[in-house]
Amino acid sequence: LRHLQFWKSHLRNVQRPLLQAPFLPPKPPPPMITVPAPPSTTEEHPGRLLEDPLCADVILVLQERQRLFAHKIYLATASSKFYDLFLMDLSPEEEERRPPRNQPLSGRELLMRAASFDVCESNEEGDHANLRASTSDGTLRGGSYEGGRRPRLLSAWSRAFVSIQEEMVEDPVTYNPRLMTVVRMDPSIQMGPFRAVLRYLYTGQLDEHEKELMHIAHIAELLEVFDLRMMVANILNNEAFMNQEITKAFHVRRTNRVKECLAKGTFSDVVFKLDDGTILAHKPLLISSCDWMAAMFGGPFVESCTKEVLFPNTTRSCMRAVLEYLYTGRFCSRPDLDAMELIVLANRLCLPHLVALTASIPAIITPLCPLLITE
Repeated sequence: LRHLQFWKSHLRNVQRPLLQAPFLPPKPPPPMITVPAPPSTTEEHPGRLLEDPLCADVILVLQERQRLFAHKIYLATASSKFYDLFLMDLSPEEEERRPPRNQPLSGRELLMRAASFDVCESNEEGDHANLRASTSDGTLRGGSYEGGRRPRLLSAWSRAFVSIQEEMVEDPVTYNPRLMTVVRMDPSIQMGPFRAVLRYLYTGQLDEHEKELMHIAHIAELLEVFDLRMMVANILNNEAFMNQEITKAFHVRRTNRVKECLAKGTFSDVVFKLDDGTILAHKPLLISSCDWMAAMFGGPFVESCTKEVLFPNTTRSCMRAVLEYLYTGRFCSRPDLDAMELIVLANRLCLPHLVALTASIPAIITPLCPLLITE
């Protein structure tokens, strides 16, 4: 081996190699999470519900012949008059006080009944109200409702409404009989201006090129929608640019009222059955803000005909966060909210904006960093 020169004198002092410290790369920067623009559903999708009566629960009867399908949640959150109207107790007082027909009347009950008849006969307004209640227009018959209840007259309560009652009506989409609230409007309300008023109640906007502005102002006066009357006055005074602030205030008020209806379950028409309980929701608001919900409730699925929808592997806190986001367009984090579960649910409902909002919260970015880096 000498010819390989392994025994060179200058190699005698060479020591064995030491273990080299591993190279520590610098800490990578946090992932850049870009939040996409929210979907523009504030005005476009609610306006479509006026043309497509999907999940409608109210029928507005104009001039005893024309009918319009609407949604309680949109009308009630935009108008205090409609809110109070839909919260009325529709059980007739006469039927509550009237004894069963199978039992004979006692002597005192006969005297009280005779006294009440005397009062009705001496009251001219009572006679007029009875005549109006017995009149039928042939379009919607009150006898179709279970129990044959008479409509509740509203002329003394508001000038905009004549009567309200619940009837079994054929659904305009599924053609199945369904219980709806029928509201007969004042005969002075015309179809064209009333459609413009409904569009304002749904979207908060009024077209400045409307021709029948005075009729719209008249209907707004009857319904006590004073902001709409102010918008009409701005258009007539060539100050239509001021209506933008009224529209912004409209959406702020609607957001607060919608959150209140979600918390109390007012005007709800669907129940979500979750792993840890149930939660009440509103189909019209879900349809107008989520394409996934619109396909489920408007397509040929079982959920479109039932009032209970099963959501497995979902908790009430995550579903409430999703509903608040769909109703208001905003996301608020809470301590009891599981970020991973919310992201899974948002992906399931095809809501990329909500996924990005959830991942952009500082308290949530840290546990998600390994997952985001590997992806």
